This record gives sequence, C-alpha cells and structure tokens, in this order.
Amino acid sequence: MNDDRSGREAEETTDESRSTVSKSRAFELLSNHRRRHALWLVYRHDRVSLPDIAEEVTVAQSDADITEIDPERVRDTYMMLYHSDVPKLAEADVVAYDQELDMVAAGENFQLVADILTQHFAEP
Repeated sequence: MNDDRSGREAEETTDESRSTVSKSRAFELLSNHRRRHALWLVYRHDRVSLPDIAEEVTVAQSDADITEIDPERVRDTYMMLYHSDVPKLAEADVVAYDQELDMVAAGENFQLVADILTQHFAEP
C-alpha cells in the first residue's frame, strides 16, 4: 500500500475535474489567430474592449498602422470576433464577455489556456 501515490492520484483527479477545458480543446481554441491575439490581449491587460481587440487584430493581420487600414476591415474583424470567436471562448468559460459594456475579460478556465498561450506564443 502506497499512501503517497494514492494522495497524488486523488489530487490529480481533483485538479482535472476543476478544469473543464481539456488541453486538446485549449489547442483547438488557440488554433485561430484572432482568438490567440484576443487571448493575448486579455492576458496582458485583464480586460479589453471588443473594438480594441478588433483594431489590434486587424493591425497585426495587415502589418500596417491603424490609420492606413480601411475601417470596413476593422468592422469585419469585429463581426468575426463578436459572432464566432468570442462566443467559442465564452462557451468554454475561457473568457467572460459583457455585451452591455462590450468588454472581454478572463473567464474561469482562462489560466489553462493562458499557460499554453504564454508557453508557445509569447513574444520573445
């Protein structure tokens, strides 16, 4: 009988049951560049407005200054984030989205995804 091993197994099971996002799901959520960028912004700033995320993502995609980008491109990015990316992240409780304030913040399962994000996608 190995009490130490049983304790570790119980601890691992408890930790796993708290996280409702598997690593596989986390990688799926991180597979999209808009979601990665949005999560990176939430990681760096805690709370970010969806319009600001849309601007930052469009600038990164365009490799141009925001003043050089057609506002329609920013609007299109906003719409993709609003209708597709943020709902996927919110459904997994990775982010919390306040529609009234149009703000995105870390959700209950943010840390697991943030750990993977910073480990694999952090700026050098």
